[in-house]
Amino acid sequence: MIERTENKGQKTVLLIDDNHDTLDMLEMFLYDEFEILTALNGFEGLTMAKEHLPDCILADIMMPVMDGIKLFNCLKKDKATASIPIVAVTSFSRRITSKSLLNMGFNGVVSKPLERQVVLDTVYTMLAKR
Repeated sequence: MIERTENKGQKTVLLIDDNHDTLDMLEMFLYDEFEILTALNGFEGLTMAKEHLPDCILADIMMPVMDGIKLFNCLKKDKATASIPIVAVTSFSRRITSKSLLNMGFNGVVSKPLERQVVLDTVYTMLAKR
């Protein structure tokens, strides 16, 4: 688990992904605009979310220990974290589509390969709705 603790008076975004390269890329896209917290699996992400109550969460769907869907369900059942916008970060498969994730209740979806402007626009949209 990697954690940035500097508080720049900015909104906090929690990034959860088991792939270090994806985490690094997301952090690179968002670091100048937001305070960033990172976790390497859904369980670590759940712990971080409950401890820090970030303003937005970007979570991979396919992860070890706890996948993004189980993470999402746990966060939405807890009153303290239920209102945090959660964006699914995924490379789609036949089983998991953008539409199915949105129907589950995810607030947004970002597809891999990641594009900086799409990630930024999505996070800003989530924060504006909050």
